[in-house]
Amino acid sequence: MFTVDDVAYTLKFNTKKLKTIEMVAKTSIIAQIAKNDGILQYQTLETLFSLALVEENTNKVVKQNEAVKMFEKLVETNGQLTVNGQIVEKLQEDMGFMFR
Repeated sequence: MFTVDDVAYTLKFNTKKLKTIEMVAKTSIIAQIAKNDGILQYQTLETLFSLALVEENTNKVVKQNEAVKMFEKLVETNGQLTVNGQIVEKLQEDMGFMFR
């Protein structure tokens, strides 16, 4: 997804992470995607990103506070709509059953 200081990072979603994300966000992620034509609130995007970010080569989970800082920089650099699209695309890739 992106690289910082020669370390590649990606998002990894699974059912357990999704349950945690929905508990923190206090909303159904798929309902929000459907309701808003795939455009999610900034806070929801940040939650999805910060709880699913891992180092690509090791699958080591990134600490949430570090992930939030990375998210903010990523949005500033690439724009919220671009990052939104990347997160929703990764959700579809990892959890395709949600979109059927």
